[in-house]
Amino acid sequence: MIKKVAVINDLSGFGKCSLTASIAILSAMGVQPCPMPTAVLTNQSGFKNHSCVDLTDSLHTYIDMWQKNGESFDGIYSGYVANGNQIEIIAEFIKTFRNSYNVVLVDPVMGDNGRIYKAYNKTTCDKMCGLVKSADIVTPNLTELCIISGVEYNSIIKKQSDENYLEIISDLAHKSLAHCNQKFVVTGIKNGDCIYNGIFSKNQTDFVKSKIYGDSFSGTGDIFASIICAAVVSGASLNDAAKKAAGFLEKVIADTIKEPYDPNYGINFEKFICELSDRRS
Repeated sequence: MIKKVAVINDLSGFGKCSLTASIAILSAMGVQPCPMPTAVLTNQSGFKNHSCVDLTDSLHTYIDMWQKNGESFDGIYSGYVANGNQIEIIAEFIKTFRNSYNVVLVDPVMGDNGRIYKAYNKTTCDKMCGLVKSADIVTPNLTELCIISGVEYNSIIKKQSDENYLEIISDLAHKSLAHCNQKFVVTGIKNGDCIYNGIFSKNQTDFVKSKIYGDSFSGTGDIFASIICAAVVSGASLNDAAKKAAGFLEKVIADTIKEPYDPNYGINFEKFICELSDRRS
């Protein structure tokens, strides 16, 4: 039977991110995406101009209708939210549809490069940190890990040239995991000419290394989390899922930069998406 994942995220016309990426990735990997859009954007917010239609008022209807229809999910995956109220509704969604077998993945979208996104504030970030506690798997970038851990980003990034930099990040991740059974996959850790994704649980520390190509692209975090979600609900280990996601992104980004590009438009994942259909790798 085909696995089903509830995907809670925005829909952007340009940027190859959020639901646009997740629906394509999950489908290619043999998993049915069941989208619950948090907002509809003309294009992702990194562009100079964009417009957003907030869908907060429709979210409770999704919960009500899906509950009345007796829907169930093998996975629940949440990403970008338009406001703090949506985080509370997503927490309600997880409480309503959680069962003994499904996997809850929270991509705690809050910021990047040491800054929180324009639509966010401390209250929103505090609510997101609360939502993180309800997840089985969390996929923060380094900025978001610092917010979750209550540590200043600059106090970590200034040690980037230290030989034990990855160990410092590992200690930070394990600080957040000290009293729970969650798993963290910390994405986009730059160290030298490589980029690392760290996989952490109470008894595990692993890093997946890739080469750095070009800039920070729109949608790469969504693609990474989508591959992990689809792979894990299909029976893969988190390590194998992270390796698959990192390998796919490395290949696609290397292809994207062969021609003139604008990072706001994302990466050329469509050219290689068929390679994701082998869920064993």
